[in-house]
This record gives sequence, C-alpha cells and structure tokens, in this order.
Amino acid sequence: EGGIESAKCWPCWLAWRGWGRSIHCPSVCPQNNHKFYSPPTSLFTMARPSVIALGALLALLSAPHPSSAFNPFKSLAPPSSLETSAAVLSPKSKSPMFEYLKFDGTKPTFDVLSKTRDYVEKASWDIDESIYDEDYVLRGPVIGPIGRTDLKGSQTGLGLREAFPDITRSSFGYTVDPENPYRCFYFQRWRATHTGDMDAYGDIYPATGAEMETPVSVFSVVWTPEGKIIYEQVGAVVDRLEGNTQGKAAVFGLLHTAGLKLDANPGDAVFATIQRIGHALGGRGRSWSREDDIPEWWVSKSRGADGTEQW
Repeated sequence: EGGIESAKCWPCWLAWRGWGRSIHCPSVCPQNNHKFYSPPTSLFTMARPSVIALGALLALLSAPHPSSAFNPFKSLAPPSSLETSAAVLSPKSKSPMFEYLKFDGTKPTFDVLSKTRDYVEKASWDIDESIYDEDYVLRGPVIGPIGRTDLKGSQTGLGLREAFPDITRSSFGYTVDPENPYRCFYFQRWRATHTGDMDAYGDIYPATGAEMETPVSVFSVVWTPEGKIIYEQVGAVVDRLEGNTQGKAAVFGLLHTAGLKLDANPGDAVFATIQRIGHALGGRGRSWSREDDIPEWWVSKSRGADGTEQW
C-alpha cells in the first residue's frame, strides 16, 4: 500500500523488505503511515533485527527538522544563555546562609577574581582591617564561626608570628563560583621554618628548625556588593597525604610543626567537648565567637569541631 511513491522512502522500503507483517513507519518518517503486506522472501528477512535498526537510523537522519519535530539529540544540545543563567548557574542554595551570600541575585560591580587575588597576595599579620565587613565570619573545618576581633586575638596569643618568621603561602587556581559571582575559591600551600620559640598562652614550644610543608588546601572569600569581605572559608585539605604535617593545613600545620599536635577533625566529639570547655573558661583564645558577636545571617548552630547540619 503506497505504491511507487512509498518506494521512494528508504526507511519504509527497508522495513518492508525486512518484516513479514503489516507495519507502520516511525512517526519521524518523511512519508507517514505507509503500510506493507506480505513482502516477498529475501535476504533481508534473514537479518530482520539489523535491517530494522538500520531503517530506524535512516529514518532519524532523513527526517525533516522543524522546531516542533522530534529531535532525539535535543538533550545533548547546549542550553541557551537564558537557561544557563537561570537554571544552571543560580539554583537556590539548600543552606540559607549561602543563599543569603548571593545578595538577592545581584551582580558585582567589580572584578571579584582580581580583587581576591590582590587581597590574598597582600595578606600579612598587619592587614588593613577596613577591608572586612562588620558582619564578617571565618569558618574552618574545626574553627569558627569567628569574627575579626576574636580571630586576631587567638592568632596573637599562639605566638605564630615569632615562631615562624619566614612563612610563605603559595596561592594559585583562583576561580569564581559559577553559582555565586561574589565568591572566589583558591588553593594554598604553606611553607615555614620553626626558627623561633612558640609561646602559646604561656606554654613554650622551643624552636626546632623543622621545615614545614602543608598539604594543598582550599580557601574561599565572599565579598559584599560594597566590596567588603563578609565570609572566609579556610583550610579544607585537598590531599591529606601531601606535605609533612600529617594532613594538617594552615594554622594547624604550624602548630603541628612546633610540637602542638592536635588530632582535630570535624565531628570529633572528644575534641568538640574540649573546645567547649575552653570556650567557657576563656583566657586562651577562642575557637568561635560569643553568640552575641555572631551576625544574624550565620544561622548554623555548629560550632568548632561540631558535626555539620543537614539542611
């Protein structure tokens, strides 16, 4: 049924030659609804599965391509710029804190990557505090949330500056978060030599001359629309087997090299208890700030080495 005209349709013709009963061509066939009955015996009937598969492939490749037509490759096509920006780059964060840090979907008026690079390369013990927002928070694997005042006090009390005067931080791999244009990630590897005594709140760790190399760790900075730093995430180790600090990065790598070897990991109940006792007693630095000093946008109740909430 269809006669000479349907013979011009190769998918129909191949299917007709390879099938022993009435069929319909695929809906994508250029000439729809062709029927064929009782085809003659041929070599095609001996290889029906392969013939039908070839016919279906030819049907797909020879079909016209109007916008409304079925397109089996549509899912592989790249999304439009609108789809990319709306659906891929800015999904709503499950954590309310990180959704807050997107600042209602606004876009920075400055180059976040360049600003972060400049901040990191100029970092020192005497950094200009005006770069930090009043609602600033720092969080590491077992430290924080902590504000600038408490952070500076804790670092000064540990005597790290005097114990490691030659510290270097090799930074690389700057990249802006595709889901938050105000956030920039980067990697660091710290090196230093323990050439001075470390006075950690009265406990003296004599200089050993030991050279330190930390594993590479990930850091990130979030800027406000006004160009101030509101959040820093620090010291997330990439490969704990690297370096010579037993997987400890940043400040914990320095402490380890000086002889203060803290076995601290997120979710460690013992270390978290020790931190809470120290936090209550005070006098030897803080692992996190007082509740009244933590800004409202930081809604996480996890402190120090506590486990992470499930939002």
